[in-house]
Amino acid sequence: MHPAPDGANPTLYIVLVALHILGTIIAIGFNFSYVAWIQRATNSPQHLEFALRGVKFLDDWVANPCYLLVGASGLGMVLLGKPIASFLWVAIALYVIAMVVAYAVYTPLLGRQIRVLAANGPNSIEYQQLATRSNVIGAMMGVMVVVIVLLKIFEPTFW
Repeated sequence: MHPAPDGANPTLYIVLVALHILGTIIAIGFNFSYVAWIQRATNSPQHLEFALRGVKFLDDWVANPCYLLVGASGLGMVLLGKPIASFLWVAIALYVIAMVVAYAVYTPLLGRQIRVLAANGPNSIEYQQLATRSNVIGAMMGVMVVVIVLLKIFEPTFW
């Protein structure tokens, strides 16, 4: 259980913890579903544009807003007095990096990938390069998110 810090409203704190955990579950679940969407569509190119547009919709309207909720609820817990242990500093740094990459790199890249697919088809060199780049960046972000979750589960001490 996550007890509220001394002096914090316990009800507010537990609501923030619940939002933090639920937001994390939803965001990560949706993110990892993208692999299935894209892999199935790659094997059925006639569905590729639909799948990529579906992934973009889910990313823009579900996963990324949930990640913002996770950040806001985490900040709320800290403002209520939750101490920031060394593992949390590492997790926060990874979170900030992942959010910057998501909004500044992955989301625009996915939009460009959809446009190039519509214009040039799945066999064009430009589309293939964008798809590879998108997959690599998505995998790197997935690794960062898994590391963040592992840090929060095991709570290692770094300093």
